[in-house]
Amino acid sequence: MREYATIHLMETDSSCKSKQKEEEKRKCAEKEIKKYFGDEDRQGILRFYDAQILLFPVSSIQGTVWITTKELLEYWFGEVKNQNVDKLLIQEDIKDRAYAIKGIDIDKPLNLGWLLLEVNSITDNKEVVLPDNLTNFVKRIVLVSDRLFSQIVNDNLEVRTSVKIDPETGTAEAGKLFTYEAIPRGTVLGFEISFDKRREKADSIEQLIESTFSYLKLLGIGGLGTRGFGRIEVFNDASEGGDNNEKS
Repeated sequence: MREYATIHLMETDSSCKSKQKEEEKRKCAEKEIKKYFGDEDRQGILRFYDAQILLFPVSSIQGTVWITTKELLEYWFGEVKNQNVDKLLIQEDIKDRAYAIKGIDIDKPLNLGWLLLEVNSITDNKEVVLPDNLTNFVKRIVLVSDRLFSQIVNDNLEVRTSVKIDPETGTAEAGKLFTYEAIPRGTVLGFEISFDKRREKADSIEQLIESTFSYLKLLGIGGLGTRGFGRIEVFNDASEGGDNNEKS
């Protein structure tokens, strides 16, 4: 995100844009970026936290179903309400079964991958209301226990096989076959970015962070980007958290 923000400033910041050479534009942008992301001499004002799987897609006979847990749902969405604007009351004792909260026909069997679960409804046939950006995308949701959530996620990661290519010959290297796991397309992640508003205006920081979103969508983040991995679309949800402004 630091690199994407630097590219954005090279093209939009008036003092950097006026430079003639690309090297001069980059140096100008990097000087401005340091106060946000820091360098070897000083700490930046931005804090990035690990992404967490919030809604995980699993194939079923009813279509793709997203699984989550009570803790994840309440942490990231706060008070979850149904179509009648009534707060969703989730029992504390979540058993090893699926609790339908959106788009699930409880009269039909439901499998999550290879696992067949008993289905209960906790919404009185009134579906939960998600943020607008997710409403049309995530059509079926069930709650499961923390124990089942970890097991289902691990069992439904995509396992891919690849081979190392010799750059000189362009052919596969002998004995270099390997496999790796990937989070499936459609997974909803939650992550937080916080900053100290006492050191910089909130608007300028938000605009800079949001300028990187288009790069994340097209170019990706993390490893194996040339194989199409890491491309994410960010839905911005600004909220106040203590003395910092948090975005998730």
